[in-house]
Parts: sequence; C-alpha cells; structure tokens
Amino acid sequence: MNKPFKDDQEVSELVRAFEACTIHPAEFKHYQHLTVALWYVANFSYDEATVRVRTGIQKLAAAYGKTGYHETVTMFWLAIVRDLFARSNSHSIAELANKLAAECADKNLIRDYYSEDVLTSDKAKNGWVAPDVKPLAALVEV
Repeated sequence: MNKPFKDDQEVSELVRAFEACTIHPAEFKHYQHLTVALWYVANFSYDEATVRVRTGIQKLAAAYGKTGYHETVTMFWLAIVRDLFARSNSHSIAELANKLAAECADKNLIRDYYSEDVLTSDKAKNGWVAPDVKPLAALVEV
C-alpha cells in the first residue's frame, strides 16, 4: 500500500499550503482534501473543523478563480473523516491520513449513498442533503 505521508510534519505542511492557497486546486488531490479535513477534525471541535474546511475550500478556489463548491459533498466526506478519527486509536496524524487515503481512495464512494439526481441538484450543491440511496450513520448529526 502506498503511504502518501511519511510523518506528521508532511501533513502539517499540506495544511499550511492549503491555508496559504499555495497549492493549486488542480493539484489538490482527493486524499489531500481528506487529510486536511482530518487535521482539522483532530485539532478543533467538529463545528470549527466544519467551518475551516468549508471556508478553506472556498478560499482556495477563489484564489485561483475557480468555482464549484459543493456543500453536500464536503459534508459527506467530513463525516467520513470524523467517523474514521473517532474509531481510531492512533496518535499519529500521518498514520491516520495514510489509513484514510487507503480506505477512501475511491472518491466515487459517495455514489453508494447518493443518486446522481440528488448529488447533482442545486439543493445539494448549496446546502446539506441527506443520502437518498443508503444511510450513513456518521451523517445523522451533520
């Protein structure tokens, strides 16, 4: 299994690049999105982590003239991250990030929970919409 992060310092550097908008959105891979969310979940309350992920993604996109923020997609993945963090007994953020990258490598996992119609709707893009295919317990309190 490929381990994208060798240590916690690499995770911290990714978070700094995200916050400083020095990583181009086109180069900001799925596992990196999840890792930044994990770092926030590990270091802040869930409410604060949610705000930081949401505003950080929007800020990064705006810095490069991009649009397309999707609230339901963001909140789905944040709930996945929160669940993995809650189940973990590791103290290494890099170890958790590598586990998350391995377990959630397929960004199409969301399609197991949402129909195409719901996921592509304006309602889902602009606000939280619960899964319509199968429930995800971690999302109950979003």
